[in-house]
Amino acid sequence: MSLPQRLLEAAIGQGPLVYAILFAAFMFQTGFLIGFALPGNPLVFLAGAVSATGRLNPVLVWVVLGAGAFCGNLLNYRQGYAAGPAFKRRERWRESIERAEAFFERHGGRTVAVAAFVPFYRAWVPFVAGMGRMPFPAFVRASAIGAFGWIGAWTLLGRLLGEVPMVKNNIDKIIIGIVALVSVIAIVKVVSMRRARATA
Repeated sequence: MSLPQRLLEAAIGQGPLVYAILFAAFMFQTGFLIGFALPGNPLVFLAGAVSATGRLNPVLVWVVLGAGAFCGNLLNYRQGYAAGPAFKRRERWRESIERAEAFFERHGGRTVAVAAFVPFYRAWVPFVAGMGRMPFPAFVRASAIGAFGWIGAWTLLGRLLGEVPMVKNNIDKIIIGIVALVSVIAIVKVVSMRRARATA
C-alpha cells in the first residue's frame, strides 16, 4: 500500500474526524514551506476515489480540503509578510524582495491561482507573495480560486476514475506516475527560471 493510501486509510479509520485530519493535512501542505513534502495531488485523487464508494462525502471532501488549502495559504502569506522587512534590511536580499514586490503587483493574481496546481510552488508562492507585499484582498481572491479549483479538479478526477477497474487495480502505479509527472514539471520550471535569471 502506498503512502497516500496509508494516510487516507488511517484517516478514514477515525470516523468523522477524517475531515478534521484532512483539513489539517492540507493546511500544513500550503501553510508552511516544508508542506511540499506531503503528497498533495495523490491524496486528493484518492479522497475523490474513496468518495465514489460512499465512504466519504464528495461535497465535504471538496469543501474541507479546499478550506484547508486556502487557510494554509493565508497562514503562509502572513509568515512571508512578517519576514519581509527583516529580509529587506539585508543587502543581499533587498534587490530580490523589490523584484518580488514588482512581480506580484503585476502578475500576483494569476501566479497565486496557478501555483495551487503545482507541487512545491503551492507551498512557496504564498510566502513570497507575502514578502512581496501583494495586496491582501487580491491574494485572498486568487488563493480561493486556486485552492478550491485545485481540490475540485483532482477530487472530480479521482471520483470519475477511481471505480474504473483498470484504474482501481493499478492505483499504486497511477499514484507513482502522478508524483513523477508533477515532480518533473516542477523541476523543469525551477531550472528554466534559474536559467532565465542567469541570462537576465
